[in-house]
Amino acid sequence: MKPFRALSWVLVTLAVIGCTAENYRQWADRDVRKILDERKQTALGYKPESVAPATMPTEPPRKAYDKVPFTPLPPVAQPPIEPARVEVPYAPLGPAELWPPGTPAPQFQPLDVDVVRAPGVDRLRLGPPSAPPAKHTFELFQSLAYATEHSRTYQTRMEDLYLAALDVTFERHLFEPRPFVSQGLTYDGGQRDVNYRSALNATTTAGVRQQLPYGGEVVAQGLVTFINALNDNTADGESATLSLNASVPLLRGAGMVNLEPLISTERQLIYSVRQFEDFRRSFAVDIASRYFRLLTRQQSIANRRFNYATLADLTERTEALYAAGLINFLQVQRSLQQQLQVENSLIDALQQYENDLDDFKVVLGMPIEDELAIVPVEMNVAAPDLDRMNATELALAYRLDLQTSRDQIEDAQRGVQVAKNGLLPDLNFTAGSDIGNRADARLRNVDSRTLTYNAGLTLDLPVDRLAERNTYRRSLITLERANRDFTLVQDQILADVRSDIRGIRSAQVSLEIQRRAVELAQRRLEYSTELLVQGRSKDSRDVTDAQSSLLSAQDAFDRAKADLQILILQFLQHTGTLRVDPEAGTLGWVLDRQRVRGRGSQPSRS
Repeated sequence: MKPFRALSWVLVTLAVIGCTAENYRQWADRDVRKILDERKQTALGYKPESVAPATMPTEPPRKAYDKVPFTPLPPVAQPPIEPARVEVPYAPLGPAELWPPGTPAPQFQPLDVDVVRAPGVDRLRLGPPSAPPAKHTFELFQSLAYATEHSRTYQTRMEDLYLAALDVTFERHLFEPRPFVSQGLTYDGGQRDVNYRSALNATTTAGVRQQLPYGGEVVAQGLVTFINALNDNTADGESATLSLNASVPLLRGAGMVNLEPLISTERQLIYSVRQFEDFRRSFAVDIASRYFRLLTRQQSIANRRFNYATLADLTERTEALYAAGLINFLQVQRSLQQQLQVENSLIDALQQYENDLDDFKVVLGMPIEDELAIVPVEMNVAAPDLDRMNATELALAYRLDLQTSRDQIEDAQRGVQVAKNGLLPDLNFTAGSDIGNRADARLRNVDSRTLTYNAGLTLDLPVDRLAERNTYRRSLITLERANRDFTLVQDQILADVRSDIRGIRSAQVSLEIQRRAVELAQRRLEYSTELLVQGRSKDSRDVTDAQSSLLSAQDAFDRAKADLQILILQFLQHTGTLRVDPEAGTLGWVLDRQRVRGRGSQPSRS
């Protein structure tokens, strides 16, 4: 009977140990399917299909255990955006007729023509200004440098990267020798049955522990105890013990599984570095986009100022022609009405510019009450050669977020291996030894005759692995999701790049169309004005319509120019080829906080 019982236990043990990860997966699927079928029938009245297939290979490649995964570097290329001159001269640059902020808009009185003309005339005056009206006067690269230094969002992203590195320091520390020291002071006493014994015990423990790379821990420590008798019924004493103990897992928790927290945090740090670089690129594009939009707003205001001045002249001419009896008063009213509409449009443009300027200050991290003047800088924006480059291949090769998504598939594969390891039995090897002084010897007299040692194996059979089974099944789903996320990111990147290509080509065509539209509107305005002055036309509507068309064409041209510049930067960002390192030209230089601060050219906040 006894041999049969022993054989039964052996068979049960082998059966439990022999359960594979696939058996656990099927077990989990069977239980989940049963529960879902019951709940679907109760809640819905039918059983819609819901499966969680496990089709991805679970064996991670060798490079999945690399602490520093490979990151492709963008190729060396021409800087995407550079100032045309080293210093911004005090001369008309960029879009024509820029208006400096600060001129109050009229509210009740019609605008004076000289007041309207003044900003444009002042801007055309060469030489440095005698007293700049704004506390800060920024062009694009000064704006980027200031934002890199003061932006709240930029500071938060730097802190995120720091925290990721902080996690790595802790995980590395766990695999270093870690000393520990503890002290205790205890009073022991008793009553009559123990002869009123009382003593004071002082205990000091000091040692070092070392976590092993492939599982387990080794602890070396020393224990010193002093007994100070407080009466004659207790004897003084002192003892010292040196011990070395080790515990090493052989199945569950052994191997590369033990390094998973370290590998995960090391790789997460690389992902954070990539994410921070992606942020810096998008940050530069966002600042540049807002800057170009502000210049467009400025030009829109300048267009409306000169449009207003032109319409004011037209009103005077129609009044003179009416006084001479050449036209009726309806033409005077039409000119005056158009003048009032343009005045209202100018007021709205001023308000919108101030709102956008305040939003720009918030993005830069500038106090909202500070005065800021945005000035143009002559720049060379290198348009990509879309016909000779394969933009989609560039994006698939150099996009950092795509590389991270690809690496996260390997992370999920390692997670499956970790979860599979959790299904194994616990088989641990333990060993230890102690040596100390004899009872009648001093602390320093450690005697080898007191040496004791032990070694053994402990086996904990996996008779209850429901939680581990669920963890393993969850890791398989995580792997499938990681693969789907990778394909989603890949498709989204390709869609963005294709959209950028279409947008750049469309913007290039649109810019040329709007340039021709401006030229046509100017000739139309000149011709209609000449007809009215010569008396060959008695209707001012032709002039007002031509003036309105010119304003619309100028606004459309300025928007198309800004859109093209922004689309080029977005294209470089979406293909992963927008370099913002210090060696990539002025754009990278101004984003280097230390270099700009060290040169003393960083715009100050004071």
